[in-house]
Amino acid sequence: MLRGVPRGWTIHVPRNGRRAACVLLLYLLLAGISGIVAAQDVDVSIEALHIGWVESTIILDRPTLDLDQALVGDTIRVSASVKNLGSTTAGQFYVDFFFTETISGEHGKLGSQAVIGLESGEVRRPVITFDSSAFAPGIYVFSAEADPPQSLGESERCNNFAPLGDCAGDLQQSVDRYQLDLLQQGSHISELSLTAEFAICQMGSLTTGLIVDAHNVGTDAFSFAGTDIDVLGYYRESLEPPANAFAALLSVGGVPQQLSKIVSLSNPGDAGFIRITLDYSIFDSLFRQTSALGKANPAQLRISVSPVDGGAPQDLYLPSQYTLAQFYSEVDLWTFPARAHCQCDDYNDITAVEVYPAVAGGLIFHVVNTSTGDRLHVLKVRTGEEKLDPWSAPSAASLSSPTVFYDTATQTYRVFVAASDGKIYALNGIDKETGSFLTQGWISSAGLVSGPAFLSTSSDGSLLIVGSGAGAYVLNALDGTILRSDTTHAVTTQPAFSNTAGTLWFASDETVHALRPDGTRCTNDSILDQITSNLGINQDETAVFFGTDSGDFFAIDITSASASCPIVSQETALLKRTIVGLDVVSDGSDAVLYVTSSIGEIVRVEYSDGRGFDDIQNGVDEFEPREIAASPAILPTSNGKDATVVFLVGQTRDGRTDRPVLQGWDRNLEEYETVSIWSSSIPFLFKPKENDAIPEALLTPVVDAATFTLIVASSDGYLYAFDLSQFE
Repeated sequence: MLRGVPRGWTIHVPRNGRRAACVLLLYLLLAGISGIVAAQDVDVSIEALHIGWVESTIILDRPTLDLDQALVGDTIRVSASVKNLGSTTAGQFYVDFFFTETISGEHGKLGSQAVIGLESGEVRRPVITFDSSAFAPGIYVFSAEADPPQSLGESERCNNFAPLGDCAGDLQQSVDRYQLDLLQQGSHISELSLTAEFAICQMGSLTTGLIVDAHNVGTDAFSFAGTDIDVLGYYRESLEPPANAFAALLSVGGVPQQLSKIVSLSNPGDAGFIRITLDYSIFDSLFRQTSALGKANPAQLRISVSPVDGGAPQDLYLPSQYTLAQFYSEVDLWTFPARAHCQCDDYNDITAVEVYPAVAGGLIFHVVNTSTGDRLHVLKVRTGEEKLDPWSAPSAASLSSPTVFYDTATQTYRVFVAASDGKIYALNGIDKETGSFLTQGWISSAGLVSGPAFLSTSSDGSLLIVGSGAGAYVLNALDGTILRSDTTHAVTTQPAFSNTAGTLWFASDETVHALRPDGTRCTNDSILDQITSNLGINQDETAVFFGTDSGDFFAIDITSASASCPIVSQETALLKRTIVGLDVVSDGSDAVLYVTSSIGEIVRVEYSDGRGFDDIQNGVDEFEPREIAASPAILPTSNGKDATVVFLVGQTRDGRTDRPVLQGWDRNLEEYETVSIWSSSIPFLFKPKENDAIPEALLTPVVDAATFTLIVASSDGYLYAFDLSQFE
């Protein structure tokens, strides 16, 4: 009978199938022979490990310890049940024993034991003992390997290990099956490790929290309140030697004082956490600036945790994102990308910034230039923490200033940027656990924009307003469909949109145009002067405002149905030179406008339907910027009728150097607006300097009234944030 053919089976061979039958017979013979060989293989398996300890001279109430716990100083016994699953006798081989301390990751070999020989089906138990006096308290996992040199010639070695690894499939064993808590008598905690990273850029309260992992590796329990654990903070003012020259963050009479903390460690062997609150107001005297331009010394921080009743202190040196470094001015909240402690990557490839950012829904959308094209970064307003994966422009294209609509109901973002390839790119932003924050939406056809592009959305986010050298457009913001357009006039400044009437207002050189939703238009070409400012609208959308190259200022009636776009108010030579920008604060039809000129002038103008422009106030002569090229930014009062602070950027002369400055003014333009930092009142005057270099310019400032934050970008690639919460 052929081996491998069951009894009672018949093999039918057709007359013309003798060759096939020979092949089949040969296959069955080979299969039988291979089965015989396989059955005779040696197969050594570690069935289990056994962990125990031999009681030492250490005095302790042993019943308080669990079976999987021992004390440093105990003699530990580790044995392995080794079985020969094969059909032939195994010659002499060795079993190696290992340990891994799971908290620190330390790994090592404990020793080897010989197994003289193992008959088929026989089980032996090699054992090794070691003195744990030299081991640190911790959570230990033990493992073993049979025949590491592979001298037995086994064809299958997966079961030569304990615990079984991934090769065992569903049979693999959890490492905690062979775990032992090695405890130190008294109060002890393990090596600390950070579980999360927290930016410490809040310049208002100057506090931050951090959480560290810890294990109770002592025999005593810790209370949840943490009163039996000391948590101390230390700093050194620079990263220069000598290392470890740390002073206490808090001290009374030279004695270090505890930081605020919450402890959850509980019983011996338990994992837990320590939540620590660091209060940086203690750096008042250390970090107070001697001038608005001074930089504070960087300070590296560490915390030291030790049980009150004993145990060596555990130190944790906080990584670079916790380094208090480069406080550029007393009002600076954070800087991107220079400050690693704000959890921003240090992007060395950023070469410049040419367009100002957009702010919506607590996020900043910031375009930077790189050698391979522009990139769009998204950061949190109050911390500078960056969202994952910035979006890169296609084909090394440059991008316009972004415009963003935040949907409060769905908490999603719609982002729009125009690119130098002539297309508009719509992006979707949504917070999720993994993956990029921004995803690609629709892309317009080429040729929709040309040259400098101005984008904005309607108040409900349904419409995208576009102006560029290619003309003016109103698009469906959801899919990019063109709803109406004017391609016969190049748009030369930022347009304005009347949400009530649905009318698009834009300037083309010396002419103002309006595109109404019913297809009618109006045009005013009587100005006879280049329109140089952006267009602004009052709250009830009855008037649109703009300025010209000669310093003249105009208001046009939005409500008129005529074809002439009638002017309702005009101020000739409102400013001496070119009007470069304006910002509007409005309640109803009344409005307050802050208007700037190219030579550093600033004017406050009131407007009402009945009087037109009225009550004009000029800024004081000692205003710091002598040249301005951007619109101002306004933090409105709580009632929205006027400004709390007005911010301007421009150029000033500093010795023999022209440098950019950011200046804050009060609403009456009579004095510098001051801010209070660390109980000190100082002028809001910011002169940026990065890596000992002065940027060429600061771009248009942006105020986020929702979070009381001022954002301004510099031309050399940095983004600055300033805390305005004191004006709430």
